[in-house]
Amino acid sequence: QPLIDFCNALEAVCIETVESGKMTKDLAVCIHGNKVNHGEHYLYTEEFLDAIDENLKKKVGA
Repeated sequence: QPLIDFCNALEAVCIETVESGKMTKDLAVCIHGNKVNHGEHYLYTEEFLDAIDENLKKKVGA
């Protein structure tokens, strides 16, 4: 059960992070079109993973 709970938390955090406007360029292009700017519309992969990590820690209390 702990693994299932972690997976559900990770999935929720990924969705919440993207819905908050933090996403990678491929997703930003789908939403905003080809004229996207780093920092304004999208994050680099490492920055996105950092945002996921930060939000996951908040959710699971780590």
